[in-house]
Amino acid sequence: MVRLQRCLRGRALESVRSRLVFPAAVPQVIETLRMRYGRPELLINALLQKVRAMPAPRGDKLEALIEYGMVVQELCDHIEAANERAHLANPTLLQELVGKLPADQKLMWAGYKRGRAVVDFKTFSDYMTGVMQDASSVVLYESDPRKNTAREKSKVYVNSHKADETATKTTTQLKTSRCLHCEKEGHKLRECQAFRALSIDDRWRRVRALTLCQICLYGHGKRACRISSKCNVNGCQFKHHPLLHGKVTTPVTQLANINTHRPQDSGVLFRILPVTLYGKSGQVNTFAFLDEGSSLTLVEGGLVAQLGIAGDSQPLCLRWTGNTSRVEMNSKTVTITFSGLEPQRRYQLVNARTVQNLDLPMQSFDVERATKRFAHLRQLSIQSYHNARPAILIGLDNLKLAVPLKTREGDGSGPIAAKTRLGWCVYGRQGSQVNEGFSFHICGCNRDDELHEAVKQFFAVEESGVRQLGDCLSAEEQRAQEMLEKTTKRIGRHYETGLLWTEEEIELPDSYGMALQRHQCLQRRMDRNPALRENISRQIKEYVEKGYAHRATPAELENANPRKAWFLPLGAVTNPNKPGKVRLIWDAAAKASGVSLNSVLLKGPDQLTLLPAVLFRFRLYYIAVSADIEQMFHQLGIIQDDKNSLRFLWSDTTDGPVQIYLMDVATFGATCSPASAQYVKNVNAQEHIKQYPRAVEGILKSHYVDDYLDSFGTETQAVKVSAEVRLIHHNGGFHLRNWRSNSELGTRRTSGNRQQEP
Repeated sequence: MVRLQRCLRGRALESVRSRLVFPAAVPQVIETLRMRYGRPELLINALLQKVRAMPAPRGDKLEALIEYGMVVQELCDHIEAANERAHLANPTLLQELVGKLPADQKLMWAGYKRGRAVVDFKTFSDYMTGVMQDASSVVLYESDPRKNTAREKSKVYVNSHKADETATKTTTQLKTSRCLHCEKEGHKLRECQAFRALSIDDRWRRVRALTLCQICLYGHGKRACRISSKCNVNGCQFKHHPLLHGKVTTPVTQLANINTHRPQDSGVLFRILPVTLYGKSGQVNTFAFLDEGSSLTLVEGGLVAQLGIAGDSQPLCLRWTGNTSRVEMNSKTVTITFSGLEPQRRYQLVNARTVQNLDLPMQSFDVERATKRFAHLRQLSIQSYHNARPAILIGLDNLKLAVPLKTREGDGSGPIAAKTRLGWCVYGRQGSQVNEGFSFHICGCNRDDELHEAVKQFFAVEESGVRQLGDCLSAEEQRAQEMLEKTTKRIGRHYETGLLWTEEEIELPDSYGMALQRHQCLQRRMDRNPALRENISRQIKEYVEKGYAHRATPAELENANPRKAWFLPLGAVTNPNKPGKVRLIWDAAAKASGVSLNSVLLKGPDQLTLLPAVLFRFRLYYIAVSADIEQMFHQLGIIQDDKNSLRFLWSDTTDGPVQIYLMDVATFGATCSPASAQYVKNVNAQEHIKQYPRAVEGILKSHYVDDYLDSFGTETQAVKVSAEVRLIHHNGGFHLRNWRSNSELGTRRTSGNRQQEP
């Protein structure tokens, strides 16, 4: 008992807390813990989640392949040890794990499995074992530096003898001054040149990999950081270290102002110069446009993709003169390494934004011709180029790269040569006349955009009342539709249908313990509130009398398919605004062993009429009529094979025996009930299309779930069609109630007594 009291934490402790005071209850405590946490499938599920959560290994990091292979091997070993071999043949799991491998490893896996009669998860585990062995033979696999740091820390603080004070101080200083990135002594992470040389994205990844605080760059675990300062780089108000500045933290549309003039001939030279961009996939030579009138650095997205540079998505609004605009929804924030004429000197463009196409001006420059005409351009390191179109625009956010360090000017109106950190560039007029050009701007949205969006949403709502929904169904919706057509049939004046299972063969875990625990909680609640017990007991009896539920017989329980047996926890919901009213619920979202009934049911095709369309038809004519279907879901029967999936527990008294009941009708909590009810309602209406076309149209187009809202031109038509609608629903087992109308005659005649119903 003492060992249990010391080791239990969290939910495990709460589940057995009441029994941890009696030593005689230890066997019951152990059994409860074994039931909730000791089953093999729970461990396998935890390992599955661990594999799924593990990041995809990169092809250039063999250590990641080794770690990935170890996790896969561990999962396979536990599946075999638990004798749960059915998991080994899971094709979805196998495809998911193979999908995480780099491209070259996928090709090797394809060759490995070729010719094998059986390819399952065990085959993949054997393949990853070979990959681990090969990678381990060529890689010096080192332990996590965080673990080394933890061991040093324990050595420092274990010995507190005064004689060891000097040694302790020395060890502490060494520990403090050791860099966690390069693992060298004498400097901290924030002073590490190797860390500073990384891109912003790589710095963030490294900090996360070492589980360091993004504010102070120290590993103080889950304790709150004592430093409350903000970044303050370029006015940044986020709480991260300045070395991490540049990471996009909010997916909002960025505001920027960019001005670029585009000539129609070569009379003007813009500040462009050749550059070389570097990425994971190699390097690319292009031209950069230096624009001091731009507040943002832009680069064409195709160039970034060619270099293999990744970044975070963030929308960008582009606007030109004449109020022409577009939105780059797929714009990314990237960091690019590049160089000018001297490849050994490399620089970084931080927070550059990608666009689909810059469409910057194309221009040419002939050095030989220019030096003959302008003497001040001679003896400069300038290159000629022809029809050069820049793919990158460097703005004020990277002004340091564009600022002129030296300039050379000639007489008159000739071009000017300026030396930047990227090399010499020539810009200005080449002749005496310049043709007119035009400019475009890239800027942030203003209030006009908000007005435009509001008007767009208004017309989108208006259009929803008249537009037609597409007939295209997804694979899951198509399967649900086929199941509805196959299992739905008329039984007398009612219909019955089956549950919409996600798979043909379903195997549900044992849910009795979960349902029993919820039943005991409900019993304690009813003990505190006798009126609640009386209300629920009365409703259960009414359910049995109406044929909505019945007590399961021993034959039904014995002959039921154990794979599809499921217990729904019974609950009660009260509304303070409706005193005395209690609604019974069957919680289909309750989980046992990580599985709920709703998780194995399909939602089904969306057959609801759009609410705006119903409301538009409702306001179309002068005479309005409304009603609703009484307990719509409970009028839909469930086929015999699926009733054992709708079990629930009930006993009239706290000490009485717990009885097993079966729901014979659709429940409010099941995710497939709305689609099944709508399908039955429409099928029943279609049977009367020839005899009552206007009433059928009202059922199909003026129904929103169980509410009927329609309008008519005359009272006579309202009374006639309403009676037909009530007749059609009556033939399908649905009862319309709560009739309302703005016409006294319509209200009186449509809400007549039940004996007048056909």
